[in-house]
Amino acid sequence: MKASYFACMGYADRHRFPPDWPVPSAHQDSAITLRSYEEGMAECLLAEEVGFDWLSLSEHHYSGNRMTPNPAVMAAAVAQRCQRVKIALLGQLLPLVNPVRAAEEIGMLDNLSGGRLVVAFMRGVISEDQVYDLNPAEGRARLAEGMDLVIRALTEPQPFSWEGRYYRYRTVSVWPKPVQQPLPPTFVATRSDDALQYAATNRLGLGISYDSVGATAQVVAKYVQLCQEAGWEPGRDQIVYRGGICLAETDQAAQAFMDDLESQGVQRGLAVGPLLTQAVQSARAGEDFNVRNVHRVSAAGNAAGNRTRAGRSVRGMVGFVGSPDTVVSQLREFHEKCGVGVVDLAFQQPGISHEWVMKELELFGREVLPRLREFPD
Repeated sequence: MKASYFACMGYADRHRFPPDWPVPSAHQDSAITLRSYEEGMAECLLAEEVGFDWLSLSEHHYSGNRMTPNPAVMAAAVAQRCQRVKIALLGQLLPLVNPVRAAEEIGMLDNLSGGRLVVAFMRGVISEDQVYDLNPAEGRARLAEGMDLVIRALTEPQPFSWEGRYYRYRTVSVWPKPVQQPLPPTFVATRSDDALQYAATNRLGLGISYDSVGATAQVVAKYVQLCQEAGWEPGRDQIVYRGGICLAETDQAAQAFMDDLESQGVQRGLAVGPLLTQAVQSARAGEDFNVRNVHRVSAAGNAAGNRTRAGRSVRGMVGFVGSPDTVVSQLREFHEKCGVGVVDLAFQQPGISHEWVMKELELFGREVLPRLREFPD
């Protein structure tokens, strides 16, 4: 199994933010922002040093949880500081951005990194549709057309025109083409049937985030079946799972740390937007939920949802909590039951200091990574 460090580049004092979204920019202090980026970069450098295979960046807006509204800009900066590790753009939110611009950024990044880029296409959560005033009902269709356009823009050797439902271009001729031909390793981050079919038909990998083992296994099984129907078999490295992590020397220390954060009223986990009333009810019942199915923001629901126990398989909550032995066991379950070959881990959590994250990374590199390498292919 390969390991990826999710470089959230979070604002250091984001645990002091109100629980709603968007977070007012009045809460930002420029000195803390500069320090937060430097700390995030130091974490990337250490992750590379201890042996992580990937560093991942994602697009999110209007919140200090992840200060990467343009992940390509941050990926370029990371690629120049980190020389070995793969740079995973997981990913651009295609419904929100110009697909031709996205293709140009992918081509540039693969060249700037010397052919180390990994790419994922994402729909994003409904709250972020507000950022560029996108009609949520169009999101999935825009994603599908955007993926078609990006792939063609990166692989078509001659200029072409595009007349689609959402995008129209008289001439497209992207420079530079990626170093990795015909494409860098490419994934679709999804749970939806239509996007799973797209990934399978186009021989793309699958990305899943913050779901339980059971729910992840169901999505992977459907994806694998669709791939087989399309005439190919995905490898483990084409199945990526993202989850949060809190690692300590012992289970008791990890749980005590999380309980201490909870007692201080710190928002737990990696919520990419506000959790909502339906989500909170599902969390209390121990069920999985999909934040895309919820449409009404509830700040009270966000606060209540974040008070669920650590390790609960709820989107946005910490997924792996414990000692190296416990975390290895949890990761092995995803590997064996879901076929996950790459795990993308978010060590940054609101309320967890940069110093703690650095200790976690060192411990992970020393006690966890060598054992992940022993998992069977």
